Amino acid sequence: MKYYFDITDLVKFAQKNGSVSGIQRVQIRVLQHLSSVREKDEILCAFAINRFSGIKVCRAKDLFTNEAYSASRMLVRLGIEKPSTSFSKLELYGELAKYKKGSLRRVLRKVELLTLGRLFPDYARAQMSLPPRSNENAHEQKTIETWSLLGLEDNDHIVMIGTNWNTSAFEKRARQHSKRGGRVSQVIYDLIPYRYPQYCIDSLTKKFNVFLNRSRSFASQYICISEATKNDLLDYLSDFNSDVSVKSWPLAHEFEGYQRNEKCLESPQPEHVKKIQRPYVLCVGTIEVRKNGIALLKVWQRLLKELGDKTPQLVFAGKYGWKIEPFKKLLQEDPSLQQAVTIIPQATDADLAALYQKCLFFVYPSLAEGWGLPVGEAAWFGKYSIASESSSLPEVCGDLVDYVDPNNIDDFMQSIKHAITDEEYRKCREENISQASLRTWRDVAVHLNQLLDH
Repeated sequence: MKYYFDITDLVKFAQKNGSVSGIQRVQIRVLQHLSSVREKDEILCAFAINRFSGIKVCRAKDLFTNEAYSASRMLVRLGIEKPSTSFSKLELYGELAKYKKGSLRRVLRKVELLTLGRLFPDYARAQMSLPPRSNENAHEQKTIETWSLLGLEDNDHIVMIGTNWNTSAFEKRARQHSKRGGRVSQVIYDLIPYRYPQYCIDSLTKKFNVFLNRSRSFASQYICISEATKNDLLDYLSDFNSDVSVKSWPLAHEFEGYQRNEKCLESPQPEHVKKIQRPYVLCVGTIEVRKNGIALLKVWQRLLKELGDKTPQLVFAGKYGWKIEPFKKLLQEDPSLQQAVTIIPQATDADLAALYQKCLFFVYPSLAEGWGLPVGEAAWFGKYSIASESSSLPEVCGDLVDYVDPNNIDDFMQSIKHAITDEEYRKCREENISQASLRTWRDVAVHLNQLLDH
């Protein structure tokens, strides 16, 4: 039996993003460990770049090594990008981000850079304010073995592990496999666009709902990343009298590459952390309406009035997302708040690890989640959290952290003020967290292995 994991969305994400967000991180970690607990020819990755390229396959063990994730290295390994190219798609999209999508200026700039890249690569990089090309990592710039997927055996198992909300060539193959009686598992991270469309843009809501309906035509089992997500899915499926198996698969606390409760007090700090000159409270994740960052801004406005200079810095590690205009407006209109808030939009894993380690404590006021990776990651570094009581979040750390109604600013204010002013309480909570049993990505991979085999 072979297991084919669809990584189409991971590949496409890598072409436009240097770092990974939650769902992409899950795929990488799980496939990395799953390939180490089974034979190397059993765990395979499949992807389709476009409708004309066909489906390509590689061994997960070849693609996901123990090295830190690199989007460009992954694309080179898959043969999608050449190490000799003047600039990557990621670098190109970074430059084009300065121009409005769909504008003539953006189109002309893209044509100009692609032309310069072919004729004068070094000049093109200078035009984009990129450093000269380096050959120091040439040993890493090697392709791995890939081949075209011609057919599937009856007992092969397809696992749709990503955000396959767009119909892909591989999903069509999964549907064909399912109709022949083959097994297809669909991982569900959340039903937020379905349950809470007000937190999403209309196009995503429409696309996700179409996907959810479509999934019933091929999924022989659903695997949900929390009990909350499982219950949401069961509620959805109840309208269709579905008897498809739905299983729960909790994610990890581990921040891979770092030991439990690691402090690294003597190691050099990333530049982002050096810029923070006073004690700070941390929030990690995309800054969007669902994450409820505006609640923290309102709390900090009150803290500044009550605690003055004793108010810690508030650090957001995450890029701007959807429906965030009220957040930006509140920040822009309050100079004192601007001084107290730091936003780090492109945090690397090293940045995040240092931020977790050095923060006073962690806050997560999200209105809805499928799991809540950052709360677990903070615990991995022994850090106490004040989190929203919504959806799946209480499942992540149980009674190790404190919970607040995400819509109650007064309660958030009191909990955060208590954590700031009562160091003894904070340290007591940290002591409990540091001794707790937490879940590693290997644990998660082993669990998935069991779910796929039954």
